[in-house]
Amino acid sequence: RDSLARARGIGVMSLALRLRDYASVAVDVVHALAPVSLALALLIVALVSALARVCHARATLARAGVGAVPWRPKMLWTVYQKSARSLLARVEGRFAKTTRGDGDGRRAFGAVVGTCPFVHIGEAKLARDVLRGTTTKAPLYHAFEAFSGTGIFTAEGGDWERKRAEVLRAFAVVGLASLRDRAVDESKRIVDELKSALKLVTNDGMEVLMLPALQRLALRVTFGYLTGKSLDEACDEIGQDRIACEAEYLAAATTLRHLIPARARSIWIFSDLLYGLTPVGRLEARNIRATRSLSSLALRLAKDDSPLGILRRGEAHLRERSVDVDGDKFPKGLLDEATTLLFAGHDTQSATLSWGLLRLIDHVNIQNDLRASLKDGLVVEALGLRANIKPPKKKSSGAATTPAWATSAFAPMLESVIRETLRLHPVAPLVVRMLTSNVKSDGMKISRGCAVGVWLSSVHRDPAVWDDAETFKPKRWLDASLHMRSASVESASDEGNGSNNNSPGGKEDHKRGAERGLKRKGVGYMPFAHGPRSCVGQHLAQVTMRVALAHLIEAFEFSASVTTDAATPSVGFTVTPATGAPMTLRNAP
Repeated sequence: RDSLARARGIGVMSLALRLRDYASVAVDVVHALAPVSLALALLIVALVSALARVCHARATLARAGVGAVPWRPKMLWTVYQKSARSLLARVEGRFAKTTRGDGDGRRAFGAVVGTCPFVHIGEAKLARDVLRGTTTKAPLYHAFEAFSGTGIFTAEGGDWERKRAEVLRAFAVVGLASLRDRAVDESKRIVDELKSALKLVTNDGMEVLMLPALQRLALRVTFGYLTGKSLDEACDEIGQDRIACEAEYLAAATTLRHLIPARARSIWIFSDLLYGLTPVGRLEARNIRATRSLSSLALRLAKDDSPLGILRRGEAHLRERSVDVDGDKFPKGLLDEATTLLFAGHDTQSATLSWGLLRLIDHVNIQNDLRASLKDGLVVEALGLRANIKPPKKKSSGAATTPAWATSAFAPMLESVIRETLRLHPVAPLVVRMLTSNVKSDGMKISRGCAVGVWLSSVHRDPAVWDDAETFKPKRWLDASLHMRSASVESASDEGNGSNNNSPGGKEDHKRGAERGLKRKGVGYMPFAHGPRSCVGQHLAQVTMRVALAHLIEAFEFSASVTTDAATPSVGFTVTPATGAPMTLRNAP
């Protein structure tokens, strides 16, 4: 009996020891899992919070009266030159659905991007109401900051106001005369290059990709205007081959114009660190370095009386730390601005000119009419054309007059073609703002904290504003009955912004336009956006486009490519022909 009792005691003690060991192990496990448990708890809280914000975002869209569509971010492992389906056509299709039935729906739809309510807008009236007083872009343009930094494209608040004022002052001091002269010289040069190549062709006409040629033209004009020196002069000073420099920059810029907007629509918008580890993130970094080599060259060699030379002596662009590029150090804000101006200048103009030529190919009669309209003494003198036509005698007067090339009315046919091209192919496909106050428009209220995206190409197809919106009709700018619906015509400045009336194309130009047959642009026209953050270089772009298009049409007859479809769009910073604008060139009669 005693032995049995002792055995039982030993068993109880053994069990107690084992339980103690188990408890010790359990305590160790709990201690080990505590961080995991805490992380899991925090993750659950974050998910619940995110779900609550998503629900709140959907409720915000519902209060605004817009239906929500799913947001499907891309993975983005490679750069696609064009999508399988046209992005612009898909967006316009969604806007068309909102006005079906009784036709009283607003051209707007919503999406929840992450946890942010996002309203897409394709209606002219709503677009103007949203853009009129909105200046905030952050954080919606975060994907662009690695490239444009703190230049006026992405700067905010007082920093943006000071930098914008300095850039506008630099443009005003230099004026547009040097730009016009530079555009004439470079347009003649590109015409001569194309004519030399055409002489080597034995058959009837020459197939050419016009987009690369127009990119070279626009880059040369932009670089020359910003620095006061031609790209050839700059490259000679540093002993670099101009062709190689030009090709390196344009290749890098072309990649970035696809890549950066694509990142903004991908999952990588949420993490710079993870994006930098991906193949496309590393590709972006390499190409940004390549583009900044030309920016640093422009800053280093710019004349003191050029726009970049003036910015070098400013204050707003000199406040940030210095960065090193190819052994040269520049204030980061100044380098960012040079990068922004060089890119925006060449990319927007070459895209518009490409689409203009493609539209004229589809409308041979309009192309011929435009060429005939250039045989005018005033036009020849103003644009530096080669036709041997004497300009009209100038009336002597003591008052200073605006040069003809700086107005939109001296060549109505040319201006109408450019306007109609910009209507169908606006400079940027989409402009985005973050609302810092509620916006009301005809009974619709979009709340503060919403992001809004204005699709300019859809605004320019708003059936409430435009008749026969999909058709290329330059005469709509000459004939009031084809311009806009009478109910839509409201007060608007000649350039569509309401903020640049003292610049070329302002109120005085508007008066001349009426005298020579040009009609008001109206509320539905905003190819350079609208409001305080509209494009600061739009008047520069229009001078260059007038000169370049006139020289090309005077010199050549353009017809469709016999091998390649040219109409497919490629959506990036701008919308360009995906196949490079192929066409056939012949000497003009």
